[in-house]
Amino acid sequence: QITVTQISGTSFKAWSASKRGVDTPTIMKADSLNPILLNEPLLPSFASLRERNLRILYGDTKISEYINNDKSPKGSVDEKIRPLVNLINLHPEFVTLSSCSGRVAMFDPAGSCCDDHQLEDSNKAEDESDVDTPTQQPKEVKGTEISGKGRGKWIFVTHDILPDLGEQIIESLKQAGTQRLSLQTTMMDTNDNNSPITFKHEPPLLHIAASSLAAGKKLLHFVKSTCAMRESGLVVTDQRVTVEIRTTGTLLCLPLMVQSDTSLQPNEVYLMALADMANKRMEQNGVLLEKLFYTIQNELFDTSSNNHSVEEGEAEFHVSFEPLPSLNSWKCASVAISSKSQGGETSDDVEILAFGGQGVGPIIDECSNTTTKAPSCRRWDAIFRLSRENGAWAKSWKRLSIATEEHSETVTLQTSAGSFEVNRKTLLGTREGHTACVLPSISSSSSKDDGVAIFGGRTGGPTSPSNDLFLFKLQDDDKGVIGTPVDVRGSPPVPRFGHSMNALASMQSDDIIIPLAVVSGGYSGKAALSCIHILSRSLDSDTGKTYFLWEHIADMPHPRCYHSATVLQINQGEDELFVFGGMSEPDDPFSSIEKFVYKLPIQRECSVPSKEIIISEEFNIPESIGAAACSFYMLPDKTGMMLLSGGVQNGDSGCASNDEAPLHIIKWKVNSNGATLRPERARYSVTGCKGELDLGSLVHHNMLNLQCSRGSISAAFVGGGVPSFSFGQSFARSFAVSITSASAINNREGKTSKTNTARQGSQTTVGPKSKQTQNNRNVTDVVYVAPKDAKSARLELEKLGYFDSRYKLVKVEVDENEGDKKIVIGLPITQHCSSLSLSEGKEGLSQRLQSLVIGWGEEMAPFSSSQMSKMANKAS
Repeated sequence: QITVTQISGTSFKAWSASKRGVDTPTIMKADSLNPILLNEPLLPSFASLRERNLRILYGDTKISEYINNDKSPKGSVDEKIRPLVNLINLHPEFVTLSSCSGRVAMFDPAGSCCDDHQLEDSNKAEDESDVDTPTQQPKEVKGTEISGKGRGKWIFVTHDILPDLGEQIIESLKQAGTQRLSLQTTMMDTNDNNSPITFKHEPPLLHIAASSLAAGKKLLHFVKSTCAMRESGLVVTDQRVTVEIRTTGTLLCLPLMVQSDTSLQPNEVYLMALADMANKRMEQNGVLLEKLFYTIQNELFDTSSNNHSVEEGEAEFHVSFEPLPSLNSWKCASVAISSKSQGGETSDDVEILAFGGQGVGPIIDECSNTTTKAPSCRRWDAIFRLSRENGAWAKSWKRLSIATEEHSETVTLQTSAGSFEVNRKTLLGTREGHTACVLPSISSSSSKDDGVAIFGGRTGGPTSPSNDLFLFKLQDDDKGVIGTPVDVRGSPPVPRFGHSMNALASMQSDDIIIPLAVVSGGYSGKAALSCIHILSRSLDSDTGKTYFLWEHIADMPHPRCYHSATVLQINQGEDELFVFGGMSEPDDPFSSIEKFVYKLPIQRECSVPSKEIIISEEFNIPESIGAAACSFYMLPDKTGMMLLSGGVQNGDSGCASNDEAPLHIIKWKVNSNGATLRPERARYSVTGCKGELDLGSLVHHNMLNLQCSRGSISAAFVGGGVPSFSFGQSFARSFAVSITSASAINNREGKTSKTNTARQGSQTTVGPKSKQTQNNRNVTDVVYVAPKDAKSARLELEKLGYFDSRYKLVKVEVDENEGDKKIVIGLPITQHCSSLSLSEGKEGLSQRLQSLVIGWGEEMAPFSSSQMSKMANKAS
């Protein structure tokens, strides 16, 4: 039986994140951590070693407060490394032997060693036996002249970042010089007092005893691969397996000279520069310890017990979050463009485009090892791109280049919404508070013809709004074309920012005027706005050319800006615009936050949209500023869904509530007669999340519709954040969100079982091995094939774009009738291929795959080498 208690010790967030100016993920409490066990036979001496060392550190075999009675000269563990030591000791297959959080030190070989125990490293053991053997008092540690023990003196040791480190180093060197001069004068020392003093900066160091060789190899593997501590290794004897976690990446070791007149070589200018370098490397030590902590927490512990239902009752949906590279920009405009296969069906490939915004911007190349100055916060004129190919997200954003052609200011862009002539002389410029949407298709075309409309925003201060309309089209070669449409008619909206712009549903029509998008609310620089405009594609009867047409169709009952809005087609041929929250007085962030939802039906078959506005109180969601919304239509049960995320919520105290759910799911259902039922908030649980979910400052962000398949939908949180003159800017984290209905999971499990049973007359069960395994991040959907067919099946999956290259193949042992064992191979598949198993079974595959695949399931699949490299780069 394993008793797990709360982790004590200093939080990494307090001493590391403050130095880097970023928020770090929340450290899990120990009662939410379940050790993942290898269940290998224990080494004979491990149990007694673990019990003895835990009693030395904590006075008991339970992880609790330190009693400051370990074997180190200082007698206690470094404050900075205590959370990591506690975490390792929580795992029953490991125990710490010695540790050091990193230090800056100077050693004088000519000094007296009488005070060694006061200055020596707090808990770093040159010999593991120093920690293993219990004792009540620190003992004098003897050593050779080379080790600096027994003879000589540590004249300076610190484990902290010190603002006056340079001054302290200089003072310690001068005191050492004075002591040397005194010893020479009194003839008390016959040794060479001109020997150099050694200056050291040492990175973190850990020695950990493992219960078995397999456990030691597992720990060593992710320490070297994920944390890049490649100097780490194993020390293996008959009685013990020791994992030495170390790196020389930030190591410094160099000689300093003190002359007989106490003058210093190098001089004090050099020593001050050396101190600055040492402080920066101490910051890197903190980042390394933090990375090591979260890697061990994620790899050695299952935190699935932290999954929670947001509301009481049985969860209707299961929500999982996958981290994406952060955009580090708020009030930008973002869209998601889904690629299409040759058959016209939506594939797993997605392009997320982000236009402008305010912030420091994304990290373009996370593989770079070059240390550069932190970027400054500014308004952007750039277009950034994040791609998902074959189910795997890119490790970083890319900055798109704008295609230009000489002697051609205008160009005709062929989009799925029509052909429009644009002027490329006018570029986006630095802009924030604008909006964008992918124009709906009015004809069958590929995603390469998708056009993006960008509207409004401010290019300067609060008094410089715009009503610019841009049209953008993505090209194949990491380039895009952007320009202002040449022919725009009607009554355009007044200049504004902080508004919403939503695309209407796609439809194939030969009408002269076809509504494409709706713009609502915003701020004019003087007041919030209530007007609602429609942007349509129209056809000139004389020239036969298409043009954009603006129409003012309605006014909201109250002016709104920084609200959220989405369009959902609940009934066939009728789009409904839903407007949530917002603010009416930008100078007062908590002014008149609207508690209602504006619902605007738009009749698509009419040339003039409906102007009826319905104020609805059906949703029962908190009012908020700067939230984001998107909508879906989930099959097969005809469920319309809207998602709302983030924002600032006005409570009684005038501040946001930290207890509010990060995501609200609103659903509609259509009964058998085609009547729309009353909307209601759905209950959901967050699954597969290791640690407490930390979304950052999720305000003024974008939520994008990525994909909707049978029984599941996916979205993305992109951008977001808030400025602070006192503490600096704070940004939201980017995530891909997957939402799966509980009924679809149940149906899938039943179908998988049925499929796997019918195998050449034998009953074989393949699927999730346990709930613990199922909730880990590297659980993926697989198809099962016979070992002899694995290569052929993989080639066929890759040909169709169904193979998920993030994972390796996995060998699975299954039970057959009469207790026989059988080996099958699980091939990881993409979400699109998985959705086929829900709707069509094997019939949804090619004939070649139908002859090879013997079932579907879920397995714990190891990450591929390329994916491990991406994860390591993203983590660093």
